[in-house]
Amino acid sequence: MALEQVLLLPVIGNKFFYLTLSTSKKLVLNLIKSKDSFYSFSSKSFKLKKENTSVLSKKNWDKINLIDTNNDFLLLPSKLPDFLKNIDIDKTIGINSKSIKKVEKVNNIGLSFFYSENSLTKKANNINHIGKIILNELLKNKLKSKELYVLTIHNKIFMCLVENNKLLFYNQFEFKGSNYIKYIILLFDEYKLDRNKTTINLLNESLNKEELKKFFSNIYLYKKSIFEIIDEYYG
Repeated sequence: MALEQVLLLPVIGNKFFYLTLSTSKKLVLNLIKSKDSFYSFSSKSFKLKKENTSVLSKKNWDKINLIDTNNDFLLLPSKLPDFLKNIDIDKTIGINSKSIKKVEKVNNIGLSFFYSENSLTKKANNINHIGKIILNELLKNKLKSKELYVLTIHNKIFMCLVENNKLLFYNQFEFKGSNYIKYIILLFDEYKLDRNKTTINLLNESLNKEELKKFFSNIYLYKKSIFEIIDEYYG
């Protein structure tokens, strides 16, 4: 759906924790959030390793950055159309009244997300939604043609369609096996994208390129992995 139509984007599903050491000289801990699991990864190998919460106390961290991948978020233009100004959109997605709301901006887009406060969020110096980090990177690309960016983490796919620094679509969905392809096909159909010409950029190597090539012709690894994007975002 187009940005003006992207009002309600919650999708029920699992969450994840990922951990990485920043490239900064300081001891910076970047975490991608899940319910009760942690995974570390190497910015060189991109392999995931399950950790436990003791990692938080293994070192005296200078900074802890928390990246939330939950589906309790909304994307809206910074300037709302008149018919939306008097509507409390937050209530339409059934957010827990105790949830904390954070609003982040990228270009002319407002991304609102909701999270529950716990011991980890209290320790975090920064809390951001993964969508903000992805959009912050991809909206810098000045390409006149439409290009699709795809990220998968376990059984969740994140998709972002961009044209000339403008966001046309962003959303995330749960999938099983190879049925993630249906979401990409539906997006191509909705935006009348040419499967032989439109470029698909992968933000990690978790998808099978040969499987994708059965349906799409132009598939490339993006110049940075999602892990490098996260590291650069926090410096």
